[in-house]
This record gives sequence, structure tokens and C-alpha cells, in this order.
Amino acid sequence: MRLNIYRLLAVAALVAGCAGTASADSKCSAVNIEVKNQYHDPVTGAQVDIRVVDFEYWDDEDNKWREEWSDNKRINFGQTSVWNKNLEYVGGEAGVKIKVFYKYEQAGGGFSTDHTKTSTAFKCVDGKSVLITVN
Repeated sequence: MRLNIYRLLAVAALVAGCAGTASADSKCSAVNIEVKNQYHDPVTGAQVDIRVVDFEYWDDEDNKWREEWSDNKRINFGQTSVWNKNLEYVGGEAGVKIKVFYKYEQAGGGFSTDHTKTSTAFKCVDGKSVLITVN
């Protein structure tokens, strides 16, 4: 009888271990962040280029922003650039948002201080594309 209890406990532990693995299968390791530039200079109203300087994504389950690297890419007005990112902490999770940090080209030359634009919330799964229009 004691041997059967140990076997039952071992099977229960194995099933619990597999359940944890199944939730890890919901990956968010290949997300396309598409940033479209429709920004106008707030002083002159002119169509201007932007430079994407950073990303963050919202981990709703852990209630915190997580950082992602950017390559300081310049986007001409009316153009869209795409980054493929691994949002490893939010696989299968709903309520995820992406925040884009950008600077705009100023009329007198140089770039502004950082500004941000945040996406709407979405469920994060592999292959997801998220469009963020900076305007």
C-alpha cells in the first residue's frame, strides 16, 4: 500500500512539472514592432524625421515595464521601420503594451529630448505584429 502512495505522489509531481512546461510553450520571442512616423514638429507643424532610441514592454502579470534594446534608427516622415523582438517574460499573456521612446528632428537642427508613444494592449504570441504610429 505504501508503495502505491509513493507512485501516486511521483505521478502527481510529474504531471505538475509538465503543466509548468506547457505554459512556457506560449512564447513571445518573435514580435514585430512596427513604428510608423507621422510626427509633426509641435512648433512649426512641419513633417519631421524621428529617431527611435528605446523600447519598453509592459508585463501585466508582474506589473512592471521591461526594457528592450533599440539601435537608434532614424525613420523618415511617412515611413515605417520594423524591429523583431523577444518579449520573453510575457508569452501568452494579455494586457501587454509596447512603449516607444523617440526623438524628433528640430527645425534649428539636432534632435529633441525623449518622447514616448504606447501601443494599445494585446495578447503576446509568437509572430504578433504591433503597429505604433508616432503622430
